[in-house]
Amino acid sequence: MLADLAEERAVRADGRLRANTIIWLTTVTPDGQPQTSPVGYTWDGHTFLIISAPAAPKVRNLRGNPRVALHLDLDTADEEHSVLTIEGIAELDQAPPGGPAPLTGDEVAAYLEKHREAMDGAGMTPEEAFTELSTVIRVRPTRARSY
Repeated sequence: MLADLAEERAVRADGRLRANTIIWLTTVTPDGQPQTSPVGYTWDGHTFLIISAPAAPKVRNLRGNPRVALHLDLDTADEEHSVLTIEGIAELDQAPPGGPAPLTGDEVAAYLEKHREAMDGAGMTPEEAFTELSTVIRVRPTRARSY
């Protein structure tokens, strides 16, 4: 759960984070420009897990500055507290060249449960996806707000 949110908001946010498949990740370029990208993710209640191609600009940005923001539109039908903004610190975990993303068995299972349909739609096997997207980004929230 997100500690900074009141219980009702935290429960609502947690449910949407577990249900949604895309979140917006903002990193900072070397010259200080914020850069936002839609990314697939999983959320276990404590940490966001994102996989990426090693040469992606977001990975380069995170090597220089691990501070990130994540954004999610919680509920377009409800105007009150419908947007969630999370600030956090990202850690990178890089696979050896040509190797699959360094994920635990539980992380692989959670990612496949949430994103298998997207992988199939892209014509990729899980092995291909985890090899192409071999950089793991783990984000630990430091602050959450909903408005």
